[in-house]
Amino acid sequence: LGGFTMFQKATNGSSSQPTIIARGVTLEGNFQGQGDVSVEGHVKGSLITTGSLTVGPEAVIEAEVKAAEASVAGTIQGNVTVTNRCEVRATAKIIGDVTAQVIAIEAGASLQGRLTVGTKTPEPRRSLGTERNVVHATAS
Repeated sequence: LGGFTMFQKATNGSSSQPTIIARGVTLEGNFQGQGDVSVEGHVKGSLITTGSLTVGPEAVIEAEVKAAEASVAGTIQGNVTVTNRCEVRATAKIIGDVTAQVIAIEAGASLQGRLTVGTKTPEPRRSLGTERNVVHATAS
């Protein structure tokens, strides 16, 4: 097998083929799936999968991206949220915030945005018994 091989574990015992958005294909809208996704083309909108996401070196994604695992070698313009491991290859360009449990960034990769790694646990609040929850909202 050629290409990326970082995701070798079976997902829920399924041996189904990944969804492929091929080179030359443009997908506009909200893509939501439960399996692995490989993008070689162009995606605009949002891309959400409970499986792994592979972004090829010539792929362009202009979308909010959410996946369980990701390997990025192409361009993403939008925020990226990965539940587990995110690999940013040397050819990758990400413009947006990246959140992942674990991240690996190869030399040469470009990342413009905030990077959040690891589990975010809110700091415990100390209550003196006199606190009230007050929410202020303004409409524009």
